[in-house]
Amino acid sequence: MEQEKNTFYNELAIASLTIGILSFIQLFGLERSITAIVFGVLALKRIKQDETQRGKKIAIAGIVLGVIYTTIAIVMIPHAIELAKSMLSSAK
Repeated sequence: MEQEKNTFYNELAIASLTIGILSFIQLFGLERSITAIVFGVLALKRIKQDETQRGKKIAIAGIVLGVIYTTIAIVMIPHAIELAKSMLSSAK
């Protein structure tokens, strides 16, 4: 009888995906999206080192979501600042 390897999903991969999703739910999730990227990269390193761990696709999904939100936030921040300036100047 062949012995099965005891494989499990990497916790950081799951955390990366979860945090990546949550960064889209609340505004100003930039710190969450960066955390998702960091956790995803750490998960990929651990998965590569330990063949009993699974979750490579989950970690990649967390990284992708984190990168997408970070890109959107970086593009939108200058627009939000200009909008706030124009609203403040029109209120005077």
